[in-house]
Amino acid sequence: MIVDVLLALGVLLSTATQLRLADTPFGPGELCLAVWLGVVLCLQAGRAAPASNAALTRVVTFWLMLIVAECVGTIVGFATEPFFDRQFLHDVIAYSLLMCVACTMTIELASERRRQRVTWLIVLLGAASLSLQLAHASGRIPLPISADPWEWDRLRGWSHDPNQLGLAAALLTLISVHVADTASTRVKMITATACAMLAFSVGVLTKSDSFNLGLLAAGAAFLLIKSSLWVATFKRGLSFRAAFVSLALLGLPVLAVGAIPLAPAAADLLQAKSDALYQENDQGDLRFHLWAEAIEKGMDAAMLGLGPGPHLTRTKSWKFSPPTKFEAHNTPLDLFAQGGLLAIFALGLLYASLLLATTKAKLPALAALSCAIVVFSMFHFIIRHPIFWFGVVLCLLEAASVSKLSFGGKHLDVAQS
Repeated sequence: MIVDVLLALGVLLSTATQLRLADTPFGPGELCLAVWLGVVLCLQAGRAAPASNAALTRVVTFWLMLIVAECVGTIVGFATEPFFDRQFLHDVIAYSLLMCVACTMTIELASERRRQRVTWLIVLLGAASLSLQLAHASGRIPLPISADPWEWDRLRGWSHDPNQLGLAAALLTLISVHVADTASTRVKMITATACAMLAFSVGVLTKSDSFNLGLLAAGAAFLLIKSSLWVATFKRGLSFRAAFVSLALLGLPVLAVGAIPLAPAAADLLQAKSDALYQENDQGDLRFHLWAEAIEKGMDAAMLGLGPGPHLTRTKSWKFSPPTKFEAHNTPLDLFAQGGLLAIFALGLLYASLLLATTKAKLPALAALSCAIVVFSMFHFIIRHPIFWFGVVLCLLEAASVSKLSFGGKHLDVAQS
């Protein structure tokens, strides 16, 4: 139990970047993960080698491809780049820790009982952590930490950036929804739903556009798969849910025709919202310039990459000596600048496996979680966050578990016939 608590705290506190020691990449979250890894390795010493599983194969494949891509990129970078930002070492340490954590999680959480316990711990401890951050931000309780929970009017809690808290809130919301959707008792369902509502509220307070877009895509995926599951109950007899979804689908054409007069007003409102978002702090132009330079850097490196760390210098023109380097704030493009085409292929393979596995297994909340991960990664570099890897491992292991049960059921039917 203590080992599982260490893992849950490590995953949750890794986004509390204001609590890290000075300018180092180490904080309470990283410390918990390092201790958890050490304890697990000690417990595994002398035991038989753990059995492989589909999730482990996919995670290991990603990391092996990324390691090769980053090593080749580093060679190219050392040969062509005039200097490397100090974050080069930060990324090397982060990738090494995350590779160990992600691979170990796929082994340790392969047991369904263990996986459910850790997931519940993350949901409950996540709710407690978010509650403390809200109380700290509202000034209701003093905390013995030097953390500023606000960035202007945006809640950032114990993170340096509101988007870091937004990522944690988005994933905790969808993980809680999954726990509520699969809960065995009404008490568990109500508890998980309350945790999801709390995480969602915190995400809204971060005013993160990525949170809004990610949850919008996640909600669409959840409703689509959930509706298909309800409609499928027609085979076992008419149910209220199936009848409701069927009537809603039949009413869509009528609703679409009735909404035609409102289309111009809706288009104008959407355009106004898009323009306001694009022009806020010039973030639209800045993002496009960063993305364009990331593509240019990757192409100049013969699509082999330049190694770990940021590589963009032109977009922000403050004069430093040497100039500060920046990231593209886009996971695929940052990996393209670091590891070239091979890194992009590894990420695409991972994302495709997530979406296909959760959709095929008919897990609506986890399919929604996969969509949110993909959308969020289009605006931030998120593969260095342990909570990202917990979401990936949870999706892959749950999908593999459902597929195994489905296969067993079919096999049993054939045997009986």
